[in-house]
Amino acid sequence: MLALSGGGSRAAALGLSILDQLAALSYSDGSHQVPLIDRVKVVSAVSGGSVTAAWFGLVGPKHMDELRNKFLSKDNMSTLVWTAADPITWARLIFGGYARVDALRDLLDARLFHGQTFAALDRPNAPLVMLNATDMGSGEVFAFTPQRFDDICSNLDVLPISVGVAASAAFPVALSPLTLKSYAGRTCKGAIPAAPWIHADLSLVGPRYLNLEEFKLARYANALRHGPNAYRRIDYLHLLDGGLADNQGIHSLYDAIFSLHGPIKILNAINTGRVKRIVVIAVNARSDPDNHLSEDPATPGLLSVINAVTGIPIDQTTAYANASLQLLVDTLNQAGADAKRAAGNPRFGGLKVYGIPIDFDQFTKNETALRDRVKSIGTSWTLSSKDLSDTMKAGKMLLDQHPCFQRLLLDLGIHAGFVNASYAHNYCKLSP
Repeated sequence: MLALSGGGSRAAALGLSILDQLAALSYSDGSHQVPLIDRVKVVSAVSGGSVTAAWFGLVGPKHMDELRNKFLSKDNMSTLVWTAADPITWARLIFGGYARVDALRDLLDARLFHGQTFAALDRPNAPLVMLNATDMGSGEVFAFTPQRFDDICSNLDVLPISVGVAASAAFPVALSPLTLKSYAGRTCKGAIPAAPWIHADLSLVGPRYLNLEEFKLARYANALRHGPNAYRRIDYLHLLDGGLADNQGIHSLYDAIFSLHGPIKILNAINTGRVKRIVVIAVNARSDPDNHLSEDPATPGLLSVINAVTGIPIDQTTAYANASLQLLVDTLNQAGADAKRAAGNPRFGGLKVYGIPIDFDQFTKNETALRDRVKSIGTSWTLSSKDLSDTMKAGKMLLDQHPCFQRLLLDLGIHAGFVNASYAHNYCKLSP
């Protein structure tokens, strides 16, 4: 399972570097070699990470690296600026229902997706790709999944992939929100698939105390469906950058693991013993350049304030999501260890969960130059050749150096020169 954060082309490149390394390493299943990238089953992504996730879902491992030439090495910002300055664009903005976010959508289609719809992501053995935006009206995560589009009585399969990616990357002020119409209620042209869990969570007293997050999910889904006693009426969804609610895509990963009503029944597979190993790689591409604000006695200007009120909450939410993810990993590992020793031999005994967060702050003291270099790369849709090269190098290094990634390779019998068995076992504690 992968979570790819926001951060423009920097984030897209960092996500690509992780997938490249997973493609380079294989293990034996007894009859043939299986690249690790072929075992990726879920990708949850935000903003820049959504570019890589959508491309991976569309083309698969064999053509992943084309993302570099088709998008990451292009001067996308110049194209966007030229589009903004074009008088035809002005006319479309004034008279044609065109919005600023549509320029990004058009760029994504021209470079990568060429009008392909979400139906193209539903190919054999493809991972579940969840692109995450923020519902401006409620602050909730809105994931582009078939289940969520069932809630609004719409069909995700006919929506262009570029629309989902653009919504996930619609950073406020710079880009306008992307608006979707809900067909739930009177204008629904088909029956919304039944969801008994929503009624159960909302009608019973227990769920809101036993699992408040699940209760909130049910409440939001009920509002989207125009259900009874909905807490708000939702006729239109105005979607902004997913990073405003969850810049790591962790929320949707949680839902994929624990939800009994989601598209992938991972919890059932764990409970029945069909899954014994889960790998969760959470890639955080946040930049953190020194802004020197703490050295200046002058009152910060408007631009600095805007950067602070958008960036600081995103970073704090990301830190909370990462801490929650680590707690989840520790809890599942402990459950696997306890079950292995328990009477009755529960089927999930021996479950191992490899939590592998990737963050620029994980560089060692001998790698501070590369750390400072990649943390200073701005959040935009253009990378210099050095930006791209350094980001790709950083991602591979951070993945290879993570003790739980090395522990995974050891457990799978994958031989790699960078693996240190003592380091991996000492710093990556799993169930026995």
